[in-house]
Amino acid sequence: MRICADDGSRGGFPIGWVVREPHAFRPGRLAWNAYARRAINDPGYWNGRVRGRYEEYGGGGEENIDKAVHEVLYAASFGDVLAARAAESRAADTYTGTIDEAQAEWLGSLDVPKGMTHLGGGRIRFTAIAYAYFRGGPESGPFIEEAGGTPLLHLDPLDEPYRLTRER
Repeated sequence: MRICADDGSRGGFPIGWVVREPHAFRPGRLAWNAYARRAINDPGYWNGRVRGRYEEYGGGGEENIDKAVHEVLYAASFGDVLAARAAESRAADTYTGTIDEAQAEWLGSLDVPKGMTHLGGGRIRFTAIAYAYFRGGPESGPFIEEAGGTPLLHLDPLDEPYRLTRER
């Protein structure tokens, strides 16, 4: 089963797949193995679209297909694809939110992705391109999800996400 991200293209951009294969540790049994695009550490990732490589992810297979799909979503990185699409479309939207002051300072001080500004008082602004990088980031790190049309910034898996507001 192919798993695709909505990048505006027909059919979406493939970020991974799951396939039923012989279990790595249980001979004679089948398991769902997850393969995810792991481009975040590739040279050039933060400067635009890169080729990206797909790697097996997980501990040798899952009994349940839903868990294998979650492994792909947890590990896949495709922010470069979404950021390239945002740059091509010349998207001018920005996204702002109020988060923990220390986290806002940290995000604002990062060199990549470009387009994050700490506005003071815990307020942070993302350009459309910076937003796209986080939207396509692996769930194993800071990422943005759009839940029911509401952008939510996840910085720590143990904390509640921060709500962002889209500005035009």
